[in-house]
Amino acid sequence: MLSRKLAIAALTLPLLAACKDLVSNETLGPAAVPSGGAMFATYVALGTSISAGVQSGGINDSTQKQAFPYRLATAMGLTPGVNWFYPSFPFPGCTPPFSNILTKTYVGGTASTCTLLNPAYARPYQNNLGIPSLKVGQALNILSLLVPATDTLKAASFVTGGRNPVAVMAAAQPTFVTVELGANDALHAATSGDTTQLTSLAVFQRQYDSLAAAVAATGANVALANVPNVSNIPYITRGYIFFCAHSGACGSAAAAPFSSTLFTVDLSCLPSSSGGVGDKMAVALPATATIAQVLAGGGAASLNCGAGTATVTTAAGTAPVGPIVTVAAMATITQRVIDINTKIASVATTHGWALANLDSVLSVLVAAGQIPPIPNLATPSNLFGTYVSLDGFHPSGAGSKLIADAFVAAINKKYGSALTPP
Repeated sequence: MLSRKLAIAALTLPLLAACKDLVSNETLGPAAVPSGGAMFATYVALGTSISAGVQSGGINDSTQKQAFPYRLATAMGLTPGVNWFYPSFPFPGCTPPFSNILTKTYVGGTASTCTLLNPAYARPYQNNLGIPSLKVGQALNILSLLVPATDTLKAASFVTGGRNPVAVMAAAQPTFVTVELGANDALHAATSGDTTQLTSLAVFQRQYDSLAAAVAATGANVALANVPNVSNIPYITRGYIFFCAHSGACGSAAAAPFSSTLFTVDLSCLPSSSGGVGDKMAVALPATATIAQVLAGGGAASLNCGAGTATVTTAAGTAPVGPIVTVAAMATITQRVIDINTKIASVATTHGWALANLDSVLSVLVAAGQIPPIPNLATPSNLFGTYVSLDGFHPSGAGSKLIADAFVAAINKKYGSALTPP
């Protein structure tokens, strides 16, 4: 999520946006056809922080260049900074990415650091309209700030000048549009364990139809993305993993500090195949880190997966820790993602658009064991392996490449193009 400093930085945007190019398009003549084909002449990306290029809880020009829209633009034959533009945040960023999320230290800055938009990238429009925390309804009406409150409006002030992203997209007269929206309509529920933060299915379906109509009205070719199953993100760890790490009874050795005799793991944390519910609930990263810290310091901890509770005991006493994603919450969130993806697939079919399966990208990584089942707390610089950044839910550069590859495959299949995966 972008820093509150964006509120200050955004004040410069009206001045930047008002500065039209001194040479008009008419003077320049028709834009050259990119090597990928005429359909890619004007590519606009609508999306969330994944499109924007957030990694490890922050964003800067380096992470933006690893985001899938940047990669796609280059695959299409467009040149960033020449005929494809994004709101560049110079190093160290706004807010800089974490270098260690456990100690809250940042790459080249602090939580309050916010480098202003690079003046070289000041344009009356941007091609990458990825906005952190953006929900589908906010793409239509940026003032529709839904619970929970986020920094979305401040980010949009910086990226779109406070205009609705869909309106900015339409004004660019795109020939190709990617839409990566919907994850934030479910993500906050998964990271907090609070299902009230889910967008209702009826509202989502209505909003997505409106979004699709606005995109279709441009006449552009389109590639939609579905939503990864947020219950698979490594920010949350399934309860049975703690049982295994504590007992060593799952075919692998017990792992410190969770193997401590002062850690009580209830039998309800067994997987469902053994009579428990440990594969149907999860513990969020802040709780996991607190439990590990207390155990490593000689304190006690307990986890009851059936009750959906965790506590730690130190010299200061016993206190609950969380967030915990209970069995009921996990089931609700998982089903909502399935329903969201059913809607997105239906829209893609109705309009004849490409569909990039981001849910499959994440699921394949999880099934292949390429995302660790529990954060590697002993190595804070590599908590979640190769494909997920340090915040536990945004992709790393390698993960963003897999997303770009999924888009390329879907676009080539639907439109007969020959894009080379970036």
